[in-house]
Amino acid sequence: MPERKRTSGRRAVALSIGLVAGLVDGASTAMAQPAPTERIVVRLDVGVRPGSRTFATNTVFNLFSEPGGFQTDYEFDRGGIVDGGISFRLWRNLAVGLDLESYRLVHSAQITADLPHPIFFDLPRTTTGVAGGLERRELWFHVRALWIMQLTDWLVVSVSGGPSLLNARQDLVSSVEHMEVGFPFDEIIFSGHTVKSRSGWTVGLNEGVEIYTFVLHKLPFLSRYEMMEQVGLGLLVRNVWGSVDLRVGDDLIAVDHGGVEVTTGLRLRF
Repeated sequence: MPERKRTSGRRAVALSIGLVAGLVDGASTAMAQPAPTERIVVRLDVGVRPGSRTFATNTVFNLFSEPGGFQTDYEFDRGGIVDGGISFRLWRNLAVGLDLESYRLVHSAQITADLPHPIFFDLPRTTTGVAGGLERRELWFHVRALWIMQLTDWLVVSVSGGPSLLNARQDLVSSVEHMEVGFPFDEIIFSGHTVKSRSGWTVGLNEGVEIYTFVLHKLPFLSRYEMMEQVGLGLLVRNVWGSVDLRVGDDLIAVDHGGVEVTTGLRLRF
């Protein structure tokens, strides 16, 4: 088994163990708390994934009867999230939730290329460039087991975790273009690149902590509306993880997706 796959497997096992431990601890705490009264809670959120992530690809080709190639370093900063879901309380503090999450980020990548010399062997020319406007998309389907703790009549906290299904799409640099400066051909200029979009599916994990409250109906300008008793605000801090194999040329590379994310929005209870 490749080392990357073993590492990914160990990470998944570690996350699973941590998830189970967290749920067990949350369960013991939850049993001491009164169960919430609402059976169904609908969540509509927007948010951000503040952390950064990197990965690199290497592409090899033949030019002037010699091997050449280029490396592309991808770096991701914060991206936006649109997230929503529904949870059903099954028994006491135990509930199950189904979520749909969309993540999108436009980013750039640094390219470093080594091209063989057209006349002399073992005398590569090096050049650098930037590929901009690359897009990463992630569509997550989360299944969550929740322990819900009714701390007060207006404040609810829950811990959750479970498996996730991820469809990831990533723009990858597939080829580069250069211009020769002229004799003696010791210098080249980066002139462009070609991008191909690759996608794949994988099973991942999710775990999180959520806080929500139903106090909007207590505000003077909203107290007249009876329906506001069912509308609240919430904050979800969640970590999601999955690794997708994407094809670069003739090779498959394992690309990690997800990270810690923070979302906030409306809660509707029934």
